[in-house]
Amino acid sequence: MRLYKTIQVFFLFLLVGCSSDDPTRNNTFVPLTSIEVTGTYQTMANQTVNQYRAIGDFSGAFTKDITTEVSWSIDNAAIASVGTATGSEGLVTALALGETSVIAIYVDILGSAPVIVTDVSLDAIAITPQDAELPAGFTQQYEAVGTFSDNSIQDITPLATWESSNTNFATIDNTGLATTLASGSTTITGTWQGLASSTNLLVTPAILNSITITPEVTTIAQGTTVQFQAEGKYSDDRIEDITDMVNWQSADNSIAIIDNKGLAEGIATGQVEISATLDVNGSTFSDTFVLRITDAFIQSIRVTPENSTIQAGEELQYTATGTFSDNTQQDITRDVTWLSSNPSAGSIIYYGVSGGLFTSTCESTGPCTTIIEAFINTGVGNVSDTTVLTVEPVL
Repeated sequence: MRLYKTIQVFFLFLLVGCSSDDPTRNNTFVPLTSIEVTGTYQTMANQTVNQYRAIGDFSGAFTKDITTEVSWSIDNAAIASVGTATGSEGLVTALALGETSVIAIYVDILGSAPVIVTDVSLDAIAITPQDAELPAGFTQQYEAVGTFSDNSIQDITPLATWESSNTNFATIDNTGLATTLASGSTTITGTWQGLASSTNLLVTPAILNSITITPEVTTIAQGTTVQFQAEGKYSDDRIEDITDMVNWQSADNSIAIIDNKGLAEGIATGQVEISATLDVNGSTFSDTFVLRITDAFIQSIRVTPENSTIQAGEELQYTATGTFSDNTQQDITRDVTWLSSNPSAGSIIYYGVSGGLFTSTCESTGPCTTIIEAFINTGVGNVSDTTVLTVEPVL
């Protein structure tokens, strides 16, 4: 008895398993025995479309939609046509009044259904959704339904002509798919056979989709800083700097700290996760990365630009690049101390976020020359670099 039940289970497994991958193939287990063809509507108005589907019956064991796998044809091509291309299989278009049949064939199995094109007129169009509200950068599929003189209803979405009254706010293609562009209001209209229906579409400001931290610096030396920015990507594909809006956090302040402007400082060797988070209307957006702090020490500094000339009243931003003992280079503009040797030529912000910004004030009749220096105290001495700046007076 146990052996008999085992054999039963084995053949049941073959019956189900062999039919699941491709049930329309010829097989000795569950062959296709019949095809039932049905349309979305029993009758059609002239020039409308009707989607027919083919349902295969496999020896009464199961059924499956095989609309895309059968060959489609129409009995009388003067009354209607049927789609055979990918994406339009079984889609019947009415061409003239009368009756014919649509046929679906798979190998030697045939199924058919009547196609009845009646003499009815369009009474009204209704489009949905009504009074939609979407953020910029979204899409909305509109549908048009026609009511005919015999009280029948058909989807006429692909037949209608679609229009947006203000394409600065939203556009709509010939399938009824609207794309919102910018905040504002527009009217969506679907028209067919002289009748139309309209609805309002309100486009609200784009919404935040994601946050990305830049630049993707992953390693800095202990005692140095790196400035991070947070960029927000919005539903309209716009990218904005949201550095000052996000909440910056370090998972371990003993390794690195980060302020509310995204400026991170390496405190001790190790690695730590840095995150930027923003809550918007109940949704939380964030990005994280791992910052590694090394024990490399600075060996040299290079100040750029070198040997520059500017006009009095102009500003010049200097950059300090440090070369470290592990052969890495890093922007240390905010970490060094800046000096200018000639106060009459102008002043330089000596440290911090705006460090290295020189503002010229030369009031003499001839050029004012100053030496710009960037230095850092390593604990065992200073490492520095200098360059010459000439400020031309305004005559």
